[in-house]
Amino acid sequence: MPVTDQCGLYEVVPAGFDLLHASPAELDRYGIPQKPDADTEPELLAFWTELVSAPFAAKQPVFADIDPPSTGGPLQSMLNWSGALISTPWPQQIVFAAAGWNVPDVRRPSASALGTHSDDPKSLLWVGLDGRNGVLPNISLPQIGTGHWPNRKPKHFAWWDWWHNTKPDEVPGKSETSPEPQAITLIDNLAMETGHKILAGLAVQVSGDVLYFIKNQSTGEFRSFLSPPPSGEIEPLGSSVEWVMERPTDPKSRDLFPLPDYDPVNFRYCVARAADGAIGSGRMMTLGDNALMIEMRESFADPERTVIVSRPELRQETKDGPVGITCTFQDPMV
Repeated sequence: MPVTDQCGLYEVVPAGFDLLHASPAELDRYGIPQKPDADTEPELLAFWTELVSAPFAAKQPVFADIDPPSTGGPLQSMLNWSGALISTPWPQQIVFAAAGWNVPDVRRPSASALGTHSDDPKSLLWVGLDGRNGVLPNISLPQIGTGHWPNRKPKHFAWWDWWHNTKPDEVPGKSETSPEPQAITLIDNLAMETGHKILAGLAVQVSGDVLYFIKNQSTGEFRSFLSPPPSGEIEPLGSSVEWVMERPTDPKSRDLFPLPDYDPVNFRYCVARAADGAIGSGRMMTLGDNALMIEMRESFADPERTVIVSRPELRQETKDGPVGITCTFQDPMV
């Protein structure tokens, strides 16, 4: 059975319904994350308020395979991720993660990287949980975001995945005996254009399922759904939360795609909730909580070199304002 056949879909929010004053039961019915606490989680509340405010038009998501197939995945020695992550203090776990960004324009880079799958640059922007130590057995990574591929029409799209590693005896790499990784899944009925404002996030449920949600704030279109954990044994979720610009992988060859030249990406609402469980209050975490910054590198010829191609920087627009992160493309020929 395809993974998407197992997803739970919610009742569609009626037009004009006041989500700002909806009851917890009504929010559950419509696939809306619960309202954060105004006193202890002000930045999460600001994100939630924008998420449920006008413009707002909900539909059930339509899923489709991505063509050609591509996979997201865990951190690979600074080769595929650029962004930031924060880890939660044990025994608490991240149970709610939020993010916002604008759809960047993308172009073919000025030089082709070595060891990449064809001359077909691709990028994925996302918010996710875990995946930092993806070579360990039973690690998983639920993630939701947008894709930006210069050679694809349309070149911007919404997608989701719940990557997982359930082969403890498998050597990482291009093993002929290892199963082909599952490709990311397209959310086919959420259109977007360059410059559109995106809000997205994940909420872990008591059942262990995850509520995925994403909104094009520029058009008001909202999609949400519930995914059960992937088959097989996985570790409990919530050791870390990430905000990432990624270059995906070709599932057949296991080669990374080259990173496109992209407009700077300003991640906003980089906030999460760490708690002892999915119900109740917790501790709001931000990039001010000892964020780990991740630079992406690629290798090039003539001359042979390995250089940073995507660099993150913390951003705080006001002294007391929220901390965000800006990812910037670094031209390898400069």
